[in-house]
Amino acid sequence: MSRIPQYKPDDFKPILDIDWEEKSTAKKELNEFFIEPLQVLKDAKTPSQPHRKTVNDFIFIRKGSVEKMVCSSLFDVKEGMIMLLPPYKIRTFIHNTPDVEGFYCHFSNDFIADGPGLKYLHDILNHADIIYDPTLFLDQEHRERIFVILQQMESLYQQNRNLDLIRLYLFTLLGEIRHFIEKLPRHDLSVNETLVFRFRKLITSQIQNLHSVKEYADLLSVSPNHLNKTVKNTTGKTASEIINESLLMEAKALLSLPHLSVSEIAFALGVDDVSYFSRFFKKHSGMSPSDYRKGIDLS
Repeated sequence: MSRIPQYKPDDFKPILDIDWEEKSTAKKELNEFFIEPLQVLKDAKTPSQPHRKTVNDFIFIRKGSVEKMVCSSLFDVKEGMIMLLPPYKIRTFIHNTPDVEGFYCHFSNDFIADGPGLKYLHDILNHADIIYDPTLFLDQEHRERIFVILQQMESLYQQNRNLDLIRLYLFTLLGEIRHFIEKLPRHDLSVNETLVFRFRKLITSQIQNLHSVKEYADLLSVSPNHLNKTVKNTTGKTASEIINESLLMEAKALLSLPHLSVSEIAFALGVDDVSYFSRFFKKHSGMSPSDYRKGIDLS
């Protein structure tokens, strides 16, 4: 994981060219918790480069929409929706409508360690993993309650930085999300869905080391043919396609780091042949690694 750019909140500025640190009186606070209205995105530099964060983050959309890519899947987060992502998920901020309204918030696991927060968070993230969708379309009741809670959190944060009280509101917010999920129809994974779930989990942790269907099939104790067929029937994509999409996202994330050469990036991704890496990247992105790097702002 450490090979891919994973930003602490006080290093967020390169992501969207927004200076979050300037809006916080202390770096410690910023790395633990932050909240602000989404209207700030009107001045953001988009799309962002693929990246990871060291904190959990979520967006709540009151008006308009935001488009984000998580790993290799694109999500359109619209009015009445919330998207919550854990630190390890690679994400790219693609676009937002000019009229977007709502809230952005991030928080560390340590910030919610004392109390029910981590349990609530685990249940929410587990639900997202099972359905492979980090978004929730809230009903009107939960939407309004969550909006009021976020207003209170943002007001407290801006007025006097009372983090202890904000933490209690955050517990309540996570509890509201968990309560909403509990009301949804229960989704029991089939045998095939369970295999795909485990496959995707493995890709998240092993993509820098394992690139073939056979390697993942061996870890899952199935044949490559069975894995490919199951993944295709469940997701519409072959196992190879999902592996290649994930590897491409990792490569794009590393190419946003100017101090790494293309050769170093290839080696970091477990590809010993730099020429092969360049051919792979061009085949799946339409441009060479060098041309891709020239097209992004590394300042």
